[in-house]
Amino acid sequence: CDVCNGDGTSCLPNIISLGAATDSSLEVLYSSSSSIGGFQFAVSGADVSDASGGAAEDAGFTVSVGSAFILGFSFDGSSIPAGEGVLTNLEIEVTDFEGCLSDLIVSDANASALDFETGGCVDLPCDDADSDAVCDNVDDCVGEYDECGVCNGQGIGEDACDCDGNVAD
Repeated sequence: CDVCNGDGTSCLPNIISLGAATDSSLEVLYSSSSSIGGFQFAVSGADVSDASGGAAEDAGFTVSVGSAFILGFSFDGSSIPAGEGVLTNLEIEVTDFEGCLSDLIVSDANASALDFETGGCVDLPCDDADSDAVCDNVDDCVGEYDECGVCNGQGIGEDACDCDGNVAD
């Protein structure tokens, strides 16, 4: 990038993206040509309950998880140095087949906005035994509803019962 005696970080793209996913964790990765003083973003496809580790923890950041956003900053003004790696690790419950970042805001140590992009969405591990496009862990019925609205009830198939429990005609 034509920086005399540079370390190569000024050549890095400014991107925050999702990385490896399990049924209970999701990596948030970063690549930054500038020091990061704070960040905020939303995640879809999973309910986030906690955040820990990564460069945010190494820099002494407090990372708060709310119902809508994940927010990371330092009370003492420290920042995450330019570079790349794991920003933080999210503790999640998968609710969809795909996880995406949105509403990204990144600032430098002086609270000035930095121009960052989000990476693409990632596949999340979501079991769907009944192929109804709803993850089993959040599915109201893993199977099918009978005509009485009972999940896997007796009103399905041969020898089906009516809603009173009698064999249907």
